[in-house]
Amino acid sequence: MAAVQAGQLLQVVWVSLAAGIGATVLFSLVVFGSSRATEARRAGANPSAYGLLAAAMLIAFLALVALALVVILNKD
Repeated sequence: MAAVQAGQLLQVVWVSLAAGIGATVLFSLVVFGSSRATEARRAGANPSAYGLLAAAMLIAFLALVALALVVILNKD
């Protein structure tokens, strides 16, 4: 059984926390922007700002998922 160094273990913990919190925040902003855009459209207001927020956060979320997959698949 391989020995695990404390530094490596701490790195896994903080990277996992950062990725989990980051992904959660990004996707919740997608949901927020989408729902606000829908509400604005129903009220007759301009929904483009909220739609842009939702689209930008969706792209950022998908980029984070793609980065995670690349890191996982390129492990030695």
